[in-house]
Amino acid sequence: MQTLATCLVLIVIIEHFFIMYLEICKIPSSQAARIFGLPIEFLQQKSVQVLFSNQGLYNGFLATGLAWAYFFAPQVARTDASILFLGFVILAAIWGAITSNPAILIKQGLPAVLALLAVLLI
Repeated sequence: MQTLATCLVLIVIIEHFFIMYLEICKIPSSQAARIFGLPIEFLQQKSVQVLFSNQGLYNGFLATGLAWAYFFAPQVARTDASILFLGFVILAAIWGAITSNPAILIKQGLPAVLALLAVLLI
């Protein structure tokens, strides 16, 4: 179960670092337009680029926090800190599904829920 939990947590971390990369470095681009399902003309607006960049920073914080919690936190705090950051990811996915795109719940929420379950079972 430990190996499964580690793999699932890594998937969540990598996914959020990738989202951060897209939001900070690839707005505007055809790749980002396709992935986010938005017109390139919309992504070319300076205000939209600023908003995505800030959102990307938060995704980076989620990924960094989860990486610290799972791999570097003191052993006594590791499980609780991992649960906290996975909870943050799940809440962000729920909010994103409500306010932006329901698919976020599956794309970002499901891996985090699976990782959370695995962490709770170890």
